[in-house]
Amino acid sequence: MTTPCDIAAFVEELKGWTINREEGVHHGRWDHQIRSVTMCWKATLDAMEDAGRRGDDLMIGHESLYDPYDFDFNAFVRPGWQSWSLNERRRELLNKHKLTYLRLHSSVDGLYVGEGFAELLNLGAPVKGKNGATVWDRPECTLAELLAHVKTRVGLSPVRVCAPKGMQQRVHRIGLLIGGAGLDANVGAQEHLIAAGCDVFIAGECDNYGFRYAQECGVPTIETSHEVSENPGLRKFHAALEKRFPELRFTFCENSCPYVIA
Repeated sequence: MTTPCDIAAFVEELKGWTINREEGVHHGRWDHQIRSVTMCWKATLDAMEDAGRRGDDLMIGHESLYDPYDFDFNAFVRPGWQSWSLNERRRELLNKHKLTYLRLHSSVDGLYVGEGFAELLNLGAPVKGKNGATVWDRPECTLAELLAHVKTRVGLSPVRVCAPKGMQQRVHRIGLLIGGAGLDANVGAQEHLIAAGCDVFIAGECDNYGFRYAQECGVPTIETSHEVSENPGLRKFHAALEKRFPELRFTFCENSCPYVIA
């Protein structure tokens, strides 16, 4: 019998330590016997319905099941979020389809997600900055040339770009702001990469303050989307799970970017 506990134990075996505090079973039971699994970046209502139609027992998601984000230890969460209509619909669907939800987030980030985004961008082998940060050195080019490369690799056009010195600014050392690392809440990630000598960022998701920090530091930023930056690594994790648990049926549900730039 395979359970969500076995999946989590496999991740702990790979990383050599326990899963992190935001991870674990957020709906259902750790000892739920599972036979088929949906894996996704975000457990949307559509993804839940698809999993239910397949008769899956478990959803493995990368992001928070409920809103507000990280409801369980976010000091700014106000009481009453459990009764928000969308959260109630999520619970209803999980119960309807008898689905357990297992969140695996920062552990998978370290194991697969960074590597997956770098491979998608065809950045080659990383190097270490003097402060230990992982960075990528490439032949010097203009921001415009790097942007064209990124758009081709991720299949998005257009994308948002912060260009503090114009599109002809020359760049060569890339720092990746994977997932939400380009948000103001995670601006320490930018500073860490700047200290490693990065002169350009390729990000998943940014916000106004995150862009402004990079702009005032003189570092251009190319934004893809949170999902686009993390889906490749999640697919690598999905493949590892298929190999480790051949008795289970796995389906990868790829979340797409929820907006367009019109």
